[in-house]
Amino acid sequence: MATSLAPPGSHAPAPTDSDLPGSVLSLREASRKLVREWGFLRPTFSPFSLSPAAVHCMIEIGDYGRRSVSDLCNELKVTPAQLSRILAELVSNGIVQRVQEGEASTGHREIYTLSAAGASTLAEINAYAQEQVTKALAAAPPGAGTSITAAFQAYATALERSRSSRADVAPALAPSTAPEQPPAPPAVSIVAGYRPGVLARTVEMHLDYYYPRNGWGREFEASFSATLSDLIRRLDRPVNQVWSAVMTTPAQDPAASPRERTVGVVYVDGERSGLEGVARLRAFIVDKSARGLGIGKRLLAAAMQFVKDTGFRECHLSTLRSLTVARRLYEREGFKEAGESWFEGFGKGLMELKYVWRRPEES
Repeated sequence: MATSLAPPGSHAPAPTDSDLPGSVLSLREASRKLVREWGFLRPTFSPFSLSPAAVHCMIEIGDYGRRSVSDLCNELKVTPAQLSRILAELVSNGIVQRVQEGEASTGHREIYTLSAAGASTLAEINAYAQEQVTKALAAAPPGAGTSITAAFQAYATALERSRSSRADVAPALAPSTAPEQPPAPPAVSIVAGYRPGVLARTVEMHLDYYYPRNGWGREFEASFSATLSDLIRRLDRPVNQVWSAVMTTPAQDPAASPRERTVGVVYVDGERSGLEGVARLRAFIVDKSARGLGIGKRLLAAAMQFVKDTGFRECHLSTLRSLTVARRLYEREGFKEAGESWFEGFGKGLMELKYVWRRPEES
């Protein structure tokens, strides 16, 4: 019988890679590769502008039709505070809706279901996932599909059985420790008008999004900067405007000024179309660090209020079909899809959607 030499109450040293069986090392390596290939290390799940956790939660709700907080915590293996942040992202994007069940005398129970937009987004995600799996199986050796499926199912079941309790995933708090609370939402203000650095920040956010996905680099940056520079020069005219979402973070030193950072922008160009009474919505974007907070909805609402108050009869914009969340926001503001065309882009062509908002006719 082997005898441990570790002192009482201490833990034996963790095994090194050289101590582990080959199957363990192979599974660990394959698991890391899967995480990278599936995009779980990226802040958003391409191409849907939602975090991987939000996508997983949406699928869980969609599969069952309706889920409670306790259901989701148990299935997703997360704490209530972690789930709160995930649900806030889905609710703010109009993907999930919250309803209350039960009588007031016995206490209400919060239930989450998919909205119509959420069901549509889930269908797109399922189609995308189906396509990715089909491509992967097509690249596997002939006849390997059944073996791959069986191995995946067996490994997933083994992982689930190996967790004796939720404590393996979310350790219980000591009695003296206060429960984890969701962080307070950051203070974000929607500010109209030119702000120093708004052009550079707008270009930076667009490059952060389009370069990794579409490879739009030097030519895109040069062209995009030039057209926005022209608009910024014309912001003194009453038909043009820009709005910035400014996130304020308190300084650690009470005597220091809070830190302000632009995390979203949208522009209205009242002259670009060349048509009387027709505006163009341009450069609408929210930084990846601030998505899921309802900032895009607030920016778009401010821009469209300006369009209405200034008396425009129409507002046009161009977008991509893959920008599902942005398209839902446009549609909620009254924009209608008005066709699509091939856009050569900046090294990688794609289909560009046209959207039009028209002022309702007065009765």
